[in-house]
Amino acid sequence: MNITKTKLSLKKAGEKVGGKCKTAFSRKNLKRNLVVLASVAIIGGAVFLNWNYFSAEGSSSVGGAQSVLKGDDNVSAESYFAMTEVSRQKTRDEAMEVLQTIVDNEATGEEDRAQALNSINEIAKNIQYEGNIESLVVSKGFDDCVAVISDGVATVVVKSDGLLENEITQIQEIVYTESGILPQDLRIIEKSQ
Repeated sequence: MNITKTKLSLKKAGEKVGGKCKTAFSRKNLKRNLVVLASVAIIGGAVFLNWNYFSAEGSSSVGGAQSVLKGDDNVSAESYFAMTEVSRQKTRDEAMEVLQTIVDNEATGEEDRAQALNSINEIAKNIQYEGNIESLVVSKGFDDCVAVISDGVATVVVKSDGLLENEITQIQEIVYTESGILPQDLRIIEKSQ
């Protein structure tokens, strides 16, 4: 009978110890999952805000799935491009900061750390693509250009009072050559001078 009581006591003690381990483990996972969830929410929100910032009134279809949009004329072209570049940089900085926090956190699992590092690398590649696209578009005679790439979709805003068919084709070619993004995943917005 003592052996049975001892086995029961050991079993109960094991459950308590196991319960503490499970609680500590689940708290650790909960904290990590909350950090990952918050990061995804911040990045998603930033992408959403950028996308809305680039939305424009009055679209017209040019060349099939390609859309060329007219930008809002209430803001001067110079201030529009400056504000867009600042907004894009701020959004990227915030996303990179959150991702770096995940990478640096000791409680982050290897899979989450690897995913955060992949996201950082993707953002870095997109920044390089955007810079190349902007430089090449300006070299084709446009006064100003801002490119934003996110999730395999590109938005290119150019200073123009009316894009010609060959200019649209040039922009499509530049975006595809630099980033591999197909014309159907490219949105071109004209910002009038």
